[in-house]
Amino acid sequence: MAEGSACWQELKSTLCRLSRGEQEEAQDTASGRTCRAPVPRPPEPLNEPMVYLSAEQAAVIAAYPGLSHIRLPAWVPHALVADQLGHGCEAIRRAVDFLGGKPYLWATEFENVHSLWRYSEPRITVAGETYANSEDYYHSRKPTVKCRSAFDEKWEPIRYGVMKEAVRAKLQAAPDELRELLDATDTHMLLSIKCDEVWGFHPEKGGENLLAKVWMDIREERRASPL
Repeated sequence: MAEGSACWQELKSTLCRLSRGEQEEAQDTASGRTCRAPVPRPPEPLNEPMVYLSAEQAAVIAAYPGLSHIRLPAWVPHALVADQLGHGCEAIRRAVDFLGGKPYLWATEFENVHSLWRYSEPRITVAGETYANSEDYYHSRKPTVKCRSAFDEKWEPIRYGVMKEAVRAKLQAAPDELRELLDATDTHMLLSIKCDEVWGFHPEKGGENLLAKVWMDIREERRASPL
C-alpha cells in the first residue's frame, strides 16, 4: 500500500482512533503480515480460578453460547468454562480447597495431550534424541518390566524427573507464546483438573497435581535464570 494513497490516509485516520495493540494489528493487516496478540496477564488480584484460552480456541468456543462472545486470547473464569462444558463447579471448589483456598490458573498448552482444546505439541530433543512430543519422550523412558510391583519400584522414583525433562524440552522447542504464558502466571498456583490422580487433580478423587508442580518448578528456574 503506497503511503500517499487514499487507502493509506484512511488507515492512518483509523489508527488514530485505535489502541496501540489494535494499531499494530491493523498495520500488520495492511502490510500483509500476520502476528499474534501477546499473552495477556491474568487479572490482579486473582479472585477465582481461571483458564487461558488462546486465539486457537476460537473455533472451539464458537459452539458454546456462554463463551462465544469472548475475544481471544483471554483468561476466562474456570467456573464459566466448566458450566458451559456441562461439568459443574464442584471439582473447582475441591481443587481450591486442596490448594488451601488459593485460586489457580491453567491452560491446555501446559498439558501433554489434548482432546477438546487445540494445541500443536512440538517435537522435542532430549540428550541428542528427537521425539514426537513430550508425551512420547515420557513413555519412552518407562521401564520394560512386566511385573507391576517391579515396574512401580523402578518407575515411581524417577517419573517426576522424567516429566520435568520432557516439559523443559517442550518449553525450549515451543514458540515464544508458551514461555510468555508461563511467565504470565507469575507466582500463582497452577492446577489441572482431569481424570488423573497422579499428574492432575481428579474431579471426584483429588490427586497429586504433579504436572502443574513440574510447570511451577520450571517457572521458578526461569525466574532464577531468565536466559
